[in-house]
Amino acid sequence: MEHNKSVCILRLSALGDCINAFGMIGAIRQTWPGTSLTWVIDRRFAPLFCDEQEHDLVSMHRVDFKGNVLSAALQLRREMKDELAGMAKSSFDVLLNMQTSIKSSLCSLAIAADSRYGYDSERSREGQKFFVNRQVTSPENPHVLAGFMAFAQACGLPVAEPYWNFNLDPYIVDRARCLVAHEKVFAICPCSANASKNWNVEGYVAMARHSLDHGMCPVLLGGNAQIEHETCAAIAAQCPEAVNLCGRTTLRELAAMLSISRLVLAPDSGSMHLASALGTPVIGLFARHDDHRVGPWNFMDLNVSVYHRLARQEIKNGEIPWRYRVRQDGAMDQITLDMVQASFERAIDVYRI
Repeated sequence: MEHNKSVCILRLSALGDCINAFGMIGAIRQTWPGTSLTWVIDRRFAPLFCDEQEHDLVSMHRVDFKGNVLSAALQLRREMKDELAGMAKSSFDVLLNMQTSIKSSLCSLAIAADSRYGYDSERSREGQKFFVNRQVTSPENPHVLAGFMAFAQACGLPVAEPYWNFNLDPYIVDRARCLVAHEKVFAICPCSANASKNWNVEGYVAMARHSLDHGMCPVLLGGNAQIEHETCAAIAAQCPEAVNLCGRTTLRELAAMLSISRLVLAPDSGSMHLASALGTPVIGLFARHDDHRVGPWNFMDLNVSVYHRLARQEIKNGEIPWRYRVRQDGAMDQITLDMVQASFERAIDVYRI
């Protein structure tokens, strides 16, 4: 495919996957600057990918699912027709449908495209194959982002490495520094969107205290969900030296705080992927999902994972499926403090923190 063709990327959610998709988009823009790129994304996550002047970092269409999927798809169809008319085209040259949910597939019907790429039989699900006319061969690397990069390869836009540029305004970076006023920030983002992927409060408290012993300032970060407020408050109650910023940052301000941090601790979450994309060393904690598949792209060496041991206990014989989720209750409690402290010490040595 020539580099000046029009490409529509469909990746609605979740936040971590959108951050990884943004890395693939950035790589295409760096390698194939003549390509016209349009991204269809869930409205909730779009603010991360706009600068402080509200300019899109990549052309986006925001899908609002506050109503039903049908109304959202119809609105998207109207917007897409207008965009194509402005381009003097009747369809995009390529649609990359990088999400396998039926919701995404229904939204894809609103996007006119000549070549419609989706996952192959190894990764496809929920009938996505009926909505595409090209299948992307799964790469040897099991990581979700490697799969995204394979989409670029399949449509003739090969890229070597993901590239992220969030274009953070120096003002919000300086504001983040003022909120903490410490040279060595240890950011703890204790919650995932799925509570079963969260580590225990006692472990986070111990790591906050451990960071103090290394001359660092523990900072607690999270959104406005009740579980996030409760978890951060519980940690702060047992470690008063920690700065609790839970619920006090927008997505862009969260990015600024992670950008000035020396080290981050987080379960499988959007914050973990955001830290990695910003080049901040991050210790990812895994038990439910395969860290080889969903770990922080740039810092896989710091992962603390009991996933493979637990998955083999449940599977017993045979290969672990690519999307397999560990089912046992309290799986994250199998992660010990010693494991996390060992990764912390490794991060300090390897990344000279």
